[in-house]
Amino acid sequence: MFTRIARFVVESRQASLLDAVRLVWNLVGLVAFIQQERSRRNSIIIMDQGLLQGFWSVFLKSKCRKTSEKWLDMLSTLGVHDMVFVHLRSETGIARDRLQTRGDRSSRLQRTSPESDPDLWSAADRACREMAAALERSMGTEDHIGVLAAVDVEMFASPEDVAERALEAVLLACLDRHRLCDSPGQ
Repeated sequence: MFTRIARFVVESRQASLLDAVRLVWNLVGLVAFIQQERSRRNSIIIMDQGLLQGFWSVFLKSKCRKTSEKWLDMLSTLGVHDMVFVHLRSETGIARDRLQTRGDRSSRLQRTSPESDPDLWSAADRACREMAAALERSMGTEDHIGVLAAVDVEMFASPEDVAERALEAVLLACLDRHRLCDSPGQ
């Protein structure tokens, strides 16, 4: 999987070699974490900044979207059919405001000023929408990749409110999955 991730990142033509190394490191670390937790037979793994965000980070500043490695194929190889991905949806302005109020400056979106890269937030939004649409399409197939649970984030929603809605969405997605698995012919 390391080779596939490295090929995917390199072929995406990142802005710098340092960005490419960080992205490979991040994705490989996420995959290793999931594999380690699965080997322990943990039935529930909660990840903030998880797999989808890792792939989204690659798309954020990529100069080339067409690569020989497809991110959905890598997810499928990893075996994420039993995962629920939470998609926090909001207007770009709301996401920007919420991110700017965080003090950690860990995101590339926080460290880049609108003047230096005015298209970055548009690229971020486009990558997110494209990934969500691809996951939604895959959910309707027999060999689906996972479940996407969407949560709408309003401007004045507190982090606690958003977390509560995310938990509700995950629980509903899990219940739906079990209903499908328990139905005849599955």
